[in-house]
Amino acid sequence: MVKKRPEKPPDGENQTDIDATAHNMRVEATVDLPPGAEVRLTIQYRPDDKTPFLSKVMDLSGGVEKSRRHLTFELESLSRSWFQPEWLSERWKDFVARPDLPVFLLVFALLIYYLIRLIHLSDYPIFFFTDEAVHTMLASNLLQNGFTGANNEVFPTFFRSGETYNAGFPVYLQVIPELMGIRSVFMTRLVTVTSSLLAAGSLGMLFTRLYDEKRGWLAVLVLSIIPAWFYHSRTGFETVIAVSLFAVFLLGYQYYRSGNFRWIYVSLVAAALAFYSYSPARVVIAAIALFLLFSDLRYHWENRGKLWKPFLIGLVLTLPYFRFLYLHPGENQHHLEMLSSYWTKNEPISWKLLQYGKTYLQGLNPYYWFFPNSIDLQRHTMKGMGHLGWYFLPFFIGGVAMAMRRWKNPGCRMMLLSILAAPAGAAVAEIGITRALFMTIPAAFFISIGLDYTLQAVYDRLKLKISYNLAVCGLLVITNFWFLDKVLTEGPLWFNDYGMSGMQYGAEKVFHRIEEIRKENPDVPIVMSPNWANGTDTLVRFFLGDPMPIELASMNAYIEELKPFSADTIFIIPPDELHNLINSAKFETIQVMDVIFYPDGKPGFVFAHLKYNERAWQVFEEDKKTLDMMTVSHLQIDGRDATVATSLLDMGDAKNIFDNDPATLIRTKEANPLVLEIALDQPVRYHAVSLRIGGSATRLTVYTASSDSDQVRTNSVVVKGSTELRKVKVPLPTDKPFNRLRIEVKTVFDNTPAHVHLWDVGME
Repeated sequence: MVKKRPEKPPDGENQTDIDATAHNMRVEATVDLPPGAEVRLTIQYRPDDKTPFLSKVMDLSGGVEKSRRHLTFELESLSRSWFQPEWLSERWKDFVARPDLPVFLLVFALLIYYLIRLIHLSDYPIFFFTDEAVHTMLASNLLQNGFTGANNEVFPTFFRSGETYNAGFPVYLQVIPELMGIRSVFMTRLVTVTSSLLAAGSLGMLFTRLYDEKRGWLAVLVLSIIPAWFYHSRTGFETVIAVSLFAVFLLGYQYYRSGNFRWIYVSLVAAALAFYSYSPARVVIAAIALFLLFSDLRYHWENRGKLWKPFLIGLVLTLPYFRFLYLHPGENQHHLEMLSSYWTKNEPISWKLLQYGKTYLQGLNPYYWFFPNSIDLQRHTMKGMGHLGWYFLPFFIGGVAMAMRRWKNPGCRMMLLSILAAPAGAAVAEIGITRALFMTIPAAFFISIGLDYTLQAVYDRLKLKISYNLAVCGLLVITNFWFLDKVLTEGPLWFNDYGMSGMQYGAEKVFHRIEEIRKENPDVPIVMSPNWANGTDTLVRFFLGDPMPIELASMNAYIEELKPFSADTIFIIPPDELHNLINSAKFETIQVMDVIFYPDGKPGFVFAHLKYNERAWQVFEEDKKTLDMMTVSHLQIDGRDATVATSLLDMGDAKNIFDNDPATLIRTKEANPLVLEIALDQPVRYHAVSLRIGGSATRLTVYTASSDSDQVRTNSVVVKGSTELRKVKVPLPTDKPFNRLRIEVKTVFDNTPAHVHLWDVGME
């Protein structure tokens, strides 16, 4: 017999609906829970006479007071795939015939979430960063090469971005707009924004299943305005995709843990895609998997007869990673070196574990998450708010406290464990918001619990006649749009450093203007300074195509060296280099043809024609003579008298590099390489020279000679670029005593003139 499902089951009554056309069953139950009770409800059923019995399990925990729970079990037949069109059609008709307000509000909240991100998507954040553009460019290269990467690797696991292979699955997502022939800031970010719907939807469903089946929309709207998520989910950063898949993993696992075994496959695939999306996600996924393995070990053991299939699929999903390790041996070590991770240092494992523990605890520090800090760069923060919003801290604490009282509930336990897993990946190097963004998912969950509890108490006290769901949903929607308006109007002015060290503002505007100029005059030479953003060459190829139709060169190169150029050349000059041009006394009056202003109204990019004045060549000759000069100092090195000659410096003096203090350094005024000549009062025997250098790719060359011999011995070492200071050891080319030593430090990608830095020199 087919029954019409009532809006709510009568108290204490169990009901079963059997729909012959939909081929599914619905079991509803009402359970009264005494205070502190722990109940496991198991339902066994057969979808048809050819299928063995299946089971669904629900674990319930009572609160401090007597409570009543209304439960719904959807028991779907395996003989009909859920994705068949007729199944979807029947579900849609059922929803239209009997509208479900909580479902409607959840869908509505997801639409608001999406809209909040689409509005002025290209304009905020105000930068378009190289890390966003690079995935689009890698997708373009992948298409051009027939989905083949380095070493003829078909469908590469990871792609080389800069010095490391750190781009993965998000590159394949960016193939979609490339196939459509649409390349823009909006489209690149749209891929990430659309992917982030997985995070919002998964969080909403988790909230529905674990806290309140009618208020999943609340968690979606709260996540939407968590500062770190609001900000980064509007970018093209791969971390957002990884976090979204992490949320899907949690949802799939919760379904599996509740007795819906097939969802473990969803969880597995989501975990694998997150793993291949972002390097810190590899550690986060491993950590949460380990936590859940031991947390629910008894449940896994009860299902051991069925887990062999997911286990085999999991092994298959790891094959691309093992292929990558085979084709690129040592790449993980190299990646850690590029991050200057403490794991690569020559220290005991106990010291490294201690460092990991300290960094990991920093990632759990509420002060880092809820209050403004100076750890992260300005372009990754929302001024005065903190990553999770200081105003959300009381609700977060309340939500966590409520969940901890239900620790025995597997769902609450999973969300608490996800807090512990979130900073595990970032702690491998150093805590930063992009690496630790996984925290936003469990944080939004617990903030929503605390907020709902508070608003419900206020609602009950005020005894409002309007529906709680409609009132709070409306309030949060208004808050979302108010938040968006505040960010769009005030955000561009939060920080006034718009250059390389700050917001790196202006990519879309400046390249749009270049396109206009080239349409008017395709052959006009254009020279742009690259010193306003990281990876400017990638941005040029993104906006203007490949090969690059313009030249990238610092204006300082034209100041410090006589470089001929045609009279119609258009130079695009950032403010600091414009200041240097004016003060160089080598150019006639600069002819400005256009200006792109920063949000605060100051000039950001000046389009101009340049011309050397009549005295320029004389000034260059004088500069060259000065460049060849060296400064002589008399010092003691390891207790021995020494005469030290260095290239002309504009920062520090020779004693700075022999004090073993990383806070002191020297910098050449223009010379590249930096030359250091040491004459000792008596011969010495050393095996190596150690030098503390900066992050640029560098060639270190050492020459040794003795006063009684004309033979000079040489050794050279080249190190790749890095983001941190590092100490490099150069073995000496002789084991015989010497008293003359020459050291050359050359940044390999810089011409002369350039600034070369050196922090320390030591003898070993």
